[in-house]
Amino acid sequence: MIKIGFSYIKSSTGKTVLASSTALYMAAAVASVGLIDASPVPMAARLMAVDAVEGIHAGREEVPVGVTRSLDRLDSALRAFEEMRLDAAVIDLPPMAKTPRLDIAIIVADPPGLEFINEFKADAKYTLFVLNMAEEKINYKDAAATITLPYSPVVARAYAKKIPPVLAHSPKASYHAQWRKQFFRLMGEVEKIVKKEAKR
Repeated sequence: MIKIGFSYIKSSTGKTVLASSTALYMAAAVASVGLIDASPVPMAARLMAVDAVEGIHAGREEVPVGVTRSLDRLDSALRAFEEMRLDAAVIDLPPMAKTPRLDIAIIVADPPGLEFINEFKADAKYTLFVLNMAEEKINYKDAAATITLPYSPVVARAYAKKIPPVLAHSPKASYHAQWRKQFFRLMGEVEKIVKKEAKR
């Protein structure tokens, strides 16, 4: 089972929004996947229409959601997903200086949080970097790919309504169209890695 973690040293960078959207995208297009919410405040679970109660639940689109609310119980949720024979686990991690061992680490930073980039370490076979709510493009030296996601009011409204923004649709919102384009670019990078690892 491939472990895909969304993480950064700073909070409120968009990790939760991207983790929940990634779980839904992958379940529909790539592989059997579950979402683990390891954050003390389990908003990824809420976005997947699951209560904050610890355990394994059926979320949106029947995607399994594990609520641990702590890294201490991450391994038990991963074992439960392995028993379900899922291909991948998407993990919404709390703010931390270093990730647990992952197959794919997706670093999600926002422009104000870039000053902390040198204090963060991703322990992963592959690293992808997302600069969220930004206009400028940067390259992160340790990443296989860097994606810039623009700020989108549609994404902000979807989060406020507890809906993963990949499900939100607003054809007149140009910023959301740009956000979706870049999100699907990120998913293309994840999909390439997942398929590559599946062949091993």
